[in-house]
Amino acid sequence: MLETQIIKRGDDSGNGTLVKYTSNTGAVIKAIGVPQSWQSTLGPTWCYVVEGDDLTLVDPGCYGSVSYLEQGLEQLGHSLIDVDRIVVSHGHMDHDGSCPPVIRKSGAALWAHEMYGFMLQADRGDVERGWRSEVQGFEDFENSETMIRVMEHRELNRDLVLNHPVTDEFQAGGLTFYYTPGHSPDELCILFDQVLFSGDHILPLITPHPSVAMSYNSFQATLPPAYRGSNEIYGLKVLLTSLKRIAALEGDITVLPAHRAFHRGQFNPIGVERATEILEHHRNRCHELTDVMKSGPKDLVAITREYFSDREVEAQNFFLAFTEVMAHIELMQEAGDISTNAGPTSARTWSNGLGPDVAISWVGTDQFSVFIDQL
Repeated sequence: MLETQIIKRGDDSGNGTLVKYTSNTGAVIKAIGVPQSWQSTLGPTWCYVVEGDDLTLVDPGCYGSVSYLEQGLEQLGHSLIDVDRIVVSHGHMDHDGSCPPVIRKSGAALWAHEMYGFMLQADRGDVERGWRSEVQGFEDFENSETMIRVMEHRELNRDLVLNHPVTDEFQAGGLTFYYTPGHSPDELCILFDQVLFSGDHILPLITPHPSVAMSYNSFQATLPPAYRGSNEIYGLKVLLTSLKRIAALEGDITVLPAHRAFHRGQFNPIGVERATEILEHHRNRCHELTDVMKSGPKDLVAITREYFSDREVEAQNFFLAFTEVMAHIELMQEAGDISTNAGPTSARTWSNGLGPDVAISWVGTDQFSVFIDQL
């Protein structure tokens, strides 16, 4: 494990906190708790600072929060101009949102998975807005402040140049890059001196939101040729496969996540075994969803609202809840545990065989569990 020292204490969620981590070999990593630029219970994005011949930032933080990053760097004895390299774990706005202003000031090189470069130019929102417009309850999310920020972030990031695209197991500058899609199609975990910067792939206390496999169908025709053959970048099955891979890494590895490294006034140290815990969480969720479906056929909205009946699931929360459920239903569908009935007159069936009018039935099996074991 890492020796931990608080350089500057922020709030109990870690916003504004500066931390120094020291490994058993003497390697030093510093961390800045960069607040989100909107009201959020997530806590900060942890930007990790690796000092050496080059000054490297791993995930510089949220769109609209660069001033907090700049303050943190100054308190560590640096400025934005000093940054030589930015490593992005994946292209969500709470991770790479500060890239444009940092690169403008510093000229820093941008490192990320090659899929990140494709996603910078892809019209993700436009491509998937079609099926999302058919889901009752998504209207508030599509018109929310969050979506406005997402679209602004995408437009600003179009001007970014990925001048150092990396692929799986690429090594450079003391870093080893592991491609771990599933939460996002461009997700990376980065190993540095037995420390794994896990982005959102492995988190303490909470679990990363899985993407839905249907997104692959939306983008397949426009993907780089190497990724068009079969879906190995989207969906819960892909996420679980990536989790298994990281869990199998050898050595005494400490994980430094992008969120919840510090929460409610305390540190939450984890290792790669946390990947197995997250996998088991998703297996349990599949079991819980079978309980919801035992009473008879239901559509995705009904399953979502019943499963999350103890929570507030409107606007953004409903979008997250719905796609969380759909990701698990897709996996159970592939495992052979559910059947679907679109009805004789329904035209609203999506490419994954699901849809707003499709009734989903549990067939009484738990083959998903063996399916997960065999990934």
